[in-house]
Amino acid sequence: MVRTLPLRVILDTNFLTVPAQFGVDVFSEAERVLERSVEFILLESVVDEIKAKLEKSGKTESRMFRIALDLTERCKVVEIEQSMKDSLVDDQLLEYAVSVGGILATNDRELRERAADRGVPVLILRGKKHLELQGSIF
Repeated sequence: MVRTLPLRVILDTNFLTVPAQFGVDVFSEAERVLERSVEFILLESVVDEIKAKLEKSGKTESRMFRIALDLTERCKVVEIEQSMKDSLVDDQLLEYAVSVGGILATNDRELRERAADRGVPVLILRGKKHLELQGSIF
């Protein structure tokens, strides 16, 4: 039996808010779309971003970011290289996805376009109901 390594899916902050906003289980949906086991990865800077947004958010938004923070427990949190720490979170996400041959999970249009330009496959929410893969995986 041939065992394949899990696909690495790197999650953006806005992607972790999808379950609270639209009731979509992004974890099982990603595995369904990708038809493989998946290792969900969060950059430490994304976790920090969620915490910061939770602190600044009003009552409605705080629920969404609290759920997103709870969902971080289902992910492997990785620290980025020191040289990238001063970069924007989107830049960190893109560089990390390129470096590990991962799939970027985001709904940010600009980041999706930048990922496509670099040949990085992207998981997006389509129709507020399901995920879709843009690009190809090998």
